[in-house]
Amino acid sequence: MSEGLNRRAAGWAAGLTLDQVPAEVVESTKLRVLDLIGVMLAAKPLELVAAARRAALALEGGGGARILGEAEAVAPMAAAFVNGVMTAVLEFDDTHIESFIHPTAPCVAVGFPEVQRRRLSGRQLIEAVLVGSELTCRLGRITPVRLHNLGFHPTAVFGVFGGAYTLAKLRGLGAGVIADAIGAAGSLSAGLNASFEDGSSTKMMHVGFAATGAMRAVALAQAGISGPGPVYDGRFGWFRSHVQGREDLRFDALCDGLGEEWEVLNIASKVHPCAFTMMPHIEAAIALRNTHDLRPEDIAQVVARIGKRSFPTMCEPVADKRRPATTWHGRISLQHTVAEALVHGRMDKDAYAEASLRDPVINALADKVLHEDDPETEATRSGGTVIVRLHDGRELTHRIDDMRGTRSNPMSRYDVVAKFRANTRDVLSAGQADSAIDSLLRLDALEDVAPLFEGLCAAG
Repeated sequence: MSEGLNRRAAGWAAGLTLDQVPAEVVESTKLRVLDLIGVMLAAKPLELVAAARRAALALEGGGGARILGEAEAVAPMAAAFVNGVMTAVLEFDDTHIESFIHPTAPCVAVGFPEVQRRRLSGRQLIEAVLVGSELTCRLGRITPVRLHNLGFHPTAVFGVFGGAYTLAKLRGLGAGVIADAIGAAGSLSAGLNASFEDGSSTKMMHVGFAATGAMRAVALAQAGISGPGPVYDGRFGWFRSHVQGREDLRFDALCDGLGEEWEVLNIASKVHPCAFTMMPHIEAAIALRNTHDLRPEDIAQVVARIGKRSFPTMCEPVADKRRPATTWHGRISLQHTVAEALVHGRMDKDAYAEASLRDPVINALADKVLHEDDPETEATRSGGTVIVRLHDGRELTHRIDDMRGTRSNPMSRYDVVAKFRANTRDVLSAGQADSAIDSLLRLDALEDVAPLFEGLCAAG
């Protein structure tokens, strides 16, 4: 029966407890929550976040919830929307390697206000984020990567489902209500890649849209409004409507092995704030720069080898990529990214600033960056090569096989904590950061998470 897939996933979501989850999976989920909080707080001072906040408050009156890092009470939907924007603005949130979905972001966007306002436990937060992100990754595996080629943004279109699972889990809903919510979420799933062309800001709103859509879907189901059971695999379900003309959809990827094989372990934390496929090239460029003391004026040409499927989004049209229109546009430009890494020798939360986009030295070097197909990366999607040809005739090469943050080359607890500290500098005091790290690393022991979130408000 086509209705079975939705019900099976909903039943698993409703029944999961942390007692059934391996310690490795619990630890990885805690670190993802820690990581995302740091990413969100790093984005909080940005004008785009302030604009999203203004828009949200203009539409959603009321109180009862809080945007991450704020003491003022706002409507829950406004909090979820702004939280979602903060996860996405810096392109610094985690990535599921096979599908290129950012699975944790929609889950925490809806989850944080809910656990804070209802004073839920850390275990409940971990369970909910785990349920939402695991099922999001599995949805992405049904037709991996293909959506980018069709013009859809996978995080946007799948994020509404992950957010709905997360919120429903936090509210203790039964399988039938969850299935109805997911049915409704299918009609709230949206998100185009149009912003990839001109660098406009809508793409950075997508997680916020997904979070608010998830809240609507759950509210409808709780009110007794039914949703289509065959929302995923029916004749008119999500996949056959969005991926038309294909019958090679792997529907078994959603539920087979649930609770035994954990797809969340294939979520990669980001070391640099850009599209994941370019991070190996940053690492390679910085390694060459530091090893050989490279200066921009020494460089005659740079070749960056990247998987061919990334050409349309990261490398072309070449003229646009060499001169990104906006800071976000730069985060999906291989040419600018490699050039900035070679010039500055670092790509942290302050990368892709307007000054860097207009820097004549970086621009001149970006003009020398060529891209080539790298078949070796097609399988892992986590490698890349940079070749630097110098005016003195030398050719220098550095290759990254498995980018830091992936399952094959994971970031340690120390690495994630260091990223959190770097992202929250100038936002939290040292004492606030220490307290937050201590609480988040023992999140599963917290009976009430509200004090943790209250402690993340900016120092006075």
